[in-house]
This record gives sequence, C-alpha cells and structure tokens, in this order.
Amino acid sequence: MPNNKTDCVAVGSSLNDKALLGGILIFTALLYLPTLNYHFVYDDQGQIVDNALVRAWRFVPEYFQSHVWQYLYPNALGNYYRPLNVLWFRINDALFGLKPMGWHASAVLLHLLATALAFLIVRRVTDRPLVAAVTALLFGIHPTRHEVVAWVSGTTESLLAVLFLGGFLAYLASRERRTIVWMSVSCFFYAASLLAKETAAVLPALVFAHSFLYGLRRVQSTPLTTWQRFYHAAARASVYIPIAILYLVIRVHVLHGFSHAQVQVSVSTLLLTLPSVLFFYLKQWLLPIRMTLYYDLPFRTHWDLLHVALPLVGLGAVAVGLWFFRRRLGTREMTFALAAMVLPLLPVLYVSVLPIGELVHDRYTYLPGLGAALLVGLALQPLYKGRLVFGLPQRLVLVMLPIIVALSYSTANASSYWVNEFNLFEHAHRLAPENILARNNYAIQIAHNGDQGTGIAMMQKLVDERPGFFLANYNLGRLLYEANLLGAAEHYLQVARNLEPDMPDTYSQLGLVYLRAGRWDDAARNFRYATALRPRDATLHFALGVSLAATGNCAQGRSELSAALLLDPELTRAKEQMDKCVASAAGPSQAPGQSAAAGLPVGASAADQDRLPSPRVGRPALAPVKGP
Repeated sequence: MPNNKTDCVAVGSSLNDKALLGGILIFTALLYLPTLNYHFVYDDQGQIVDNALVRAWRFVPEYFQSHVWQYLYPNALGNYYRPLNVLWFRINDALFGLKPMGWHASAVLLHLLATALAFLIVRRVTDRPLVAAVTALLFGIHPTRHEVVAWVSGTTESLLAVLFLGGFLAYLASRERRTIVWMSVSCFFYAASLLAKETAAVLPALVFAHSFLYGLRRVQSTPLTTWQRFYHAAARASVYIPIAILYLVIRVHVLHGFSHAQVQVSVSTLLLTLPSVLFFYLKQWLLPIRMTLYYDLPFRTHWDLLHVALPLVGLGAVAVGLWFFRRRLGTREMTFALAAMVLPLLPVLYVSVLPIGELVHDRYTYLPGLGAALLVGLALQPLYKGRLVFGLPQRLVLVMLPIIVALSYSTANASSYWVNEFNLFEHAHRLAPENILARNNYAIQIAHNGDQGTGIAMMQKLVDERPGFFLANYNLGRLLYEANLLGAAEHYLQVARNLEPDMPDTYSQLGLVYLRAGRWDDAARNFRYATALRPRDATLHFALGVSLAATGNCAQGRSELSAALLLDPELTRAKEQMDKCVASAAGPSQAPGQSAAAGLPVGASAADQDRLPSPRVGRPALAPVKGP
C-alpha cells in the first residue's frame, strides 16, 4: 500500500496549513454571507426577542439556575440546562440589541471557528494536511449545517462544537507536552461545553477512544499492549469524571431530574424506530437534498419492510463496506472517525425526550459531522498525489470540484428558507405535509399573511385529527380571536387550558378575548393567572395593569404597569398608560370599563385592544405530551 502520509506531507509543502485553512474559511464565509440579511424566526422570538432575561446583565445568575425555557414556562419541566447558550444570547444582545444582522454575523463567525478547530484536530490526528483540508471543507459547507448557521437559535450547536472541539484539541496537545496544563485546559472546556449543551457529556468517551487507538503519546519508543493502552486510555478519560458528576448533580437539581419524557414510548417502539432515524442521518449526509426544518418521520410501532427492514439493510451495507475498505482508509483513523461520528449522535437517539414532531433534525448532525467528513477525507486518499494544479493534486481537484458545487448549491438553497417565518414554514409544510408542527406553523403564517379563512380551516382540520394537541387548539383560538369570532375562540382556548393548565399563553389570550368582549373582570382574572405563571414577562404585567385600570382599579393597575417598566424600561406604552391612569383618577368617577377623559385605550375599540401583547406560540409545549 502506498505511503499516503508521505504523499500528503509532500503536497503540503506546496500549500501550507494557513493557506489551506484560510481558503476554506473564506469560501465558507462567502457561502453564508446572505444570512446576514435574515430575520429572527421561530424560537428566536421566545428565546431572544421576547425574553427579558437576555436584556440585562443582572439576570445572568438566573441562567445557571433554570432551564432554557424557564422565562416563558416557569412551571414546565424542561430538558435543556444550557446556561452558556443563554449567556451567548446576552452577549449578542449587548453588542447588537435586536438588530438581526449582528446576531447572524456572530452565528457565521462561530461556525467558522468550529470549522477551523475541525481542521486543526484532523491535522494533529492524521498528520496529513489534505485529509484535514477536505474534512474541514466538508464540515464547513455541508448542507446539514443550514439550521445552525442560518438560524440564530441554532448556534446552540456551533457553540457546543467550539467548546467541545476546543477541549479535545487541548487533550491532543497534552499528549505532546505540558500534560497537566493542557489537560486542565481541556477540563475547563469540557465543563463549559456541558453548560452549553448536554451532548458534550460524550467528550471523555471520545478521549478514551483516541487514547486507546493511538497509545499514550503521539511519539513513543515502544508499542503498548492492548491492556496497557486500555489502562492508560481509561486513566486519561477518568480525569473528566469529577466534572461530569458535578454537572450531573447541578442538572438534576435545576431540572428536577436528569430528563423528562416528552412522549411515552415502549422499548419495542424505540427499537423499531431507531433504524429509520439512523438511516435518515446517513441519507442526509450522503444525499443532502430537500432539507427543511421538519421531516415526516413518525414512531414505528410494528415491523415493516420499508421503514424497519430496509433501513437496517442499508445501515448493514455501509458497515460491511467500511469493514471491507478499512485497510485502505486506515483502520485506526477510520475507527476514530466512526467514534467522532457516532458518540455525539447517541444523545439524540434517546428520542423519548424529544418533542412530538421533532424526532429528527439536521442540526443534530453538526458535531457528528466531523467524523463523517473525516471518513470522506480518508476515502479520497488515493487522490492526494500526482500532478499539481494551483498547489493541489489535479485528480483531487477534478473530483472535489463537482462535489463542492453540488454541496454549495444545496446549502445555499436550504439556508435561503430561513430568511423569514413565512418562507421557513411554507417550505417545511411543502416537504413534510404530515408533520403536525409544520402544519400548525404554516396555518398561522397563512392567516397572518392575509388569508384568515384558509389558515383557520387548516388549523381546524389539525384539531379535528388531533383533538388532544395543545398547540393546535391554542392557535386555533388565537386565529379565531383575530377574526373576531370570540365565542369560538373562547371555546378552543378553554380546551387548550384544560390540556395544559400551566401554560401562561392560554390565559393571556383568553384575557384578550374577554377584553374585546367587554368582560373586564374576566380579562383581569386571566391576565393575573398568566402573570402568576410567567412573572418575569413585562408585557403580561402591562396587559394586567391596563385591564385593572379598565375595571376602575387604577391603583393596582399603576402597580402592574410599574412592574412592567421595571422589567422592560423600553416598554414606553406602560409609561403612557400610567400617565393616563393618573389623569383618569384625577377626573370624574366613571363606570368600570368606560374610557377616561384622558383617553385610556381599553374597551374603546378593537384596534386599541390589539395593542396589547398577543403571545406567539409556534413551538411545542415543554410539558409531557401523551402518545407518539
């Protein structure tokens, strides 16, 4: 077999590491340049735009004491303890405010940093610059990155990757010199990555795999036996155990448990579903077309040829192929690549903790993409020699050029739908018409785009099919309210309230219904419930203050309006209402709900009432959902 390492080092003298990496980063940045003009979409609304906790530094300690969605759903059980993710949002808010361009620029920069780390890691592991270059290029431009780079909230994955890969790179450095110092750095990054996303828990396993495969040090005089390599690998990986235990204790304390099932699935259903999930991720990497936010991939409850047997055959064929070509790829490097691909994917295979309708996502392949890209880089090794063109092997250029063009086109196409919510959900519904979240969110967009009748009809059909689906009932109530069909809106909102009694959005929407109907006491009572469930929401305090003032209780109304201003000093409407409430109190007495001489805009008109907040809920509830 040819000495690929020698061939690659010789080629590396034509284009050094900096030139290779620089070209890759520039090309990747240009590919994602259009995303700078994109809007905030989907979870960005709840996690960033409407989240008062990312508006001020004084809330930072709370990030470490609650789950990601604590602000919106304080009483719901969450699975996401990611304080550094929220801190990342706070830093961006401090730098850019609510200007999306800055947030998208930081998302691109974070992706470029992860791509650079992928290059550095593979360069150290293989000592082959072209293997590292191909790996980093595929990692950077592959279409499965569209969610992570084009969507601000998707930076959860790239932030995790930067910290995770930084920790692994520090481990690699510890094998050459200053072991204690570099392992301390690695442990620091491991702790930080755990606080960014729970997937980081697999870093010690990856360190063990690498240490076992490559021995104690990068260069060692005598080979180690299998048991010696196992012992030294276990010792190196055990350094991370105290951090993992401490994280586990904190996580269980904050989340009131390690995790909480979103759907109840049997072991047999889980086993029957996993083949289609794994085959989905394999297909997304090898044939990345028709990418979208949601996919039609339900749970499988019984054995069948198309969705269970064929995926197993496909996965088995890939496994046999890798085994057959293991020597050509390099057995050690191939095994490490598989570990780097499979280990970070394991947490998302625990599908019972994923919300219904979100069994798979392209963003889950972000960190595992390093191992998948490395496998491709190893497979192309026969092309890393021969005549040079622009400092690169001619055969490699001829093979990679069409691949790069195809991947770039698919990436640009997949990313383009994240420009705004209508494009995002219209595309998702077109590609996954049976996905209940795609149907729910697209119906909302149709209604808000001017076709209320069609949007309401779509949502009604979803409710008829899934009467126990909270989001569909809630959003049908919202759309009926916006169409001024108050009786029907109240009915479906009450159904939603019965399904999820701790969801504050339902009470706030009912409050709006009652305001428009002139039922001031009912409105105030529901806004009070909503505020009790979500006490840090300035808009809910504002709505409660206005509704209290409408009942003639101006003193309590001013108190709630003051609380709204304390939470959000930029909520100028609250100050306006406080002034009007004072003027109203100074004027002649009036009947509850009647506008004061100063012009209190409650009960005056539907247009005035629409100035009050109407929460936007297009995501699944955090509380457990029954049935697959």
